[in-house]
Amino acid sequence: MMRNPLSAALPRFAALALLTFALGGCALNPFSETPDPAGRPAADIVPELEALFPELLAEAGEGSPIEVASLREASCLDSVQDEHPNAMTSAQAWALGRYADHAPAQAAVDALAAHLSGEGWALQDELRKDADSNGDVHVINYTKNDLRALVRYRHAELDGHRVVDVIISSPCVENPVEHRMIRSKLDPDYGVHSKHYDYEAEAADR
Repeated sequence: MMRNPLSAALPRFAALALLTFALGGCALNPFSETPDPAGRPAADIVPELEALFPELLAEAGEGSPIEVASLREASCLDSVQDEHPNAMTSAQAWALGRYADHAPAQAAVDALAAHLSGEGWALQDELRKDADSNGDVHVINYTKNDLRALVRYRHAELDGHRVVDVIISSPCVENPVEHRMIRSKLDPDYGVHSKHYDYEAEAADR
């Protein structure tokens, strides 16, 4: 991704592996892969998430390690097996950071949750476990209009890592096969070579 803001949080590969394991799949989108025929184009929602995330992450506090790991229009299909992964997409934004101790990690989750609630996001469900539980410690799901948000705090018992992340995504929508997906300038991969994005235009616009 264009610059790597995860250098202070998690190595890129490890971060993606963590998310894949945590979600039980390869996509950031918690929605069903069934497209919403009345859904807004994902490309129209990316700028909305681009405006939302800096303010949201600022709520985690000064010096917070939580930074944007991905903010883009992404395929709801298998980008390897499907010939036209751009034919069904959603807007997806993900940020995460690693904490050394429970207290600041929990404080970050509480601050993120308070901000979303204050901005009109509706609480759907919440899971809380003991601070030293292995895996999920605190997970909160929200919805607002056609978007879903997940705020999550996970503890890795083996190495002690405490990771807080937030994911916001839109429903999957169908696009013409000639559709070109877009990435936000906040996405660390903006301008990096990709067959799915116009990386040359991105690089010229950096």
